[in-house]
Amino acid sequence: MCDTVAGELLVSFREEDPAGADLINQIRNETISHITVLEDLEERIRRTELPMRKIDFKFYRLGVTPGEEAYKIGYLQFFYKVALFKALSEQRLNWDSPVLWQSDYHLQVVPNSLLSIRQSSGIGFSHTTTHDDYKKLCGLTAGSASPSAGVTKRVMVLDTGLDPASASTVAGRLNFVDYAKRNDVTDDHGHGTAVTEIIRDLCPTAEFIIYKVADANGRASEWDTLAALAVESDAEIANISLAFGLEGGTCTHCGRESHSSRSAVFENLVRQLDNTGDGPIIIAAAGNESLSELSYPARYQNVLAIESVNKAKELSEFTNRATIDHEGKSHQNVFVLPGGEKLKSGTKPTEYVGTSSNGDEYYGTSFAAAYASGLIAALWTESSHSADDRQQLLDHLRNNADQSLPNYNSATHGNGLMQFK
Repeated sequence: MCDTVAGELLVSFREEDPAGADLINQIRNETISHITVLEDLEERIRRTELPMRKIDFKFYRLGVTPGEEAYKIGYLQFFYKVALFKALSEQRLNWDSPVLWQSDYHLQVVPNSLLSIRQSSGIGFSHTTTHDDYKKLCGLTAGSASPSAGVTKRVMVLDTGLDPASASTVAGRLNFVDYAKRNDVTDDHGHGTAVTEIIRDLCPTAEFIIYKVADANGRASEWDTLAALAVESDAEIANISLAFGLEGGTCTHCGRESHSSRSAVFENLVRQLDNTGDGPIIIAAAGNESLSELSYPARYQNVLAIESVNKAKELSEFTNRATIDHEGKSHQNVFVLPGGEKLKSGTKPTEYVGTSSNGDEYYGTSFAAAYASGLIAALWTESSHSADDRQQLLDHLRNNADQSLPNYNSATHGNGLMQFK
């Protein structure tokens, strides 16, 4: 199994695009052979019995013959061009329409990719003394937090679920992996529990929306992740400690190396959440491959990309480090937070944020992202920031990040170490 779902494609196009609608109708009417509409995003969310966000794009999951994904992408683009010409000739589409002149408005067709966590499994989570040191690095010490009375922040965690024994306050839950268990988000991996417990420890008043999008192997389909983000929720923060590509980087079946991929479909939805102004602050892990580029979705400009540092405030050897976004421009939302340390020469981490019940030691940018989510939630409940809008809070975080780091370089460390102050 490689880093895509065999025999599945994802499609998006602008809601007002008649050619995109015509193409889907042709597939439904079987006039385009060997392609089927498996599901549209509205159907998927309707099944959850939760409301859907207002989104100006249509999204579909299509079925094709496994092994013919690349061929069918070109095949669909051909039929889309024919549909465009037809819509123009019938004056259902004007020549000055953005559908024609903005590339992201065109039909986008991509494989249904896999995202994965970047950590071994281990049910349960216990903090270590290192975790207390990490909190101090971020400016969170005993008595430092003074949340306004009655102010809470909701954090959406898109991950492997949550251990039922967790003391976290759960305001909403949904299992996107198994529809038959849609109200059961029991964590059968451990990663999601570790992420949530870190956030809760930094912000005890946080309320959680737990969306289980990743399975027991720590893998999430792009489609399930899109659906979770498209659900209308009142979460102010969304933690995505996931990245496109396989955990470990290499497929055990075919041997092919897996890389983080840019998905135009996923990008359309992330941009929509940002443009509406009421979407959550999205926080994502930079990746653990020691690369000089950020993983997706952290590489998108409107996502906070979180790299990892150790107790010495040095970049962790495993962390990806870069400040170039998906368009090759300067990424303004890169921060570093504690995530542990594991040297390339070692088999075990030398620093870790916690342990599981079976002895696994948690480290990685997944947990650096959790520190960011917890710190932001805690800061946003403070009386001095509880009235801030999203942009004001982000500006404050950038302006107050700690840059007194060993070998600090804005090209690798971004804004610096996020601070609670």
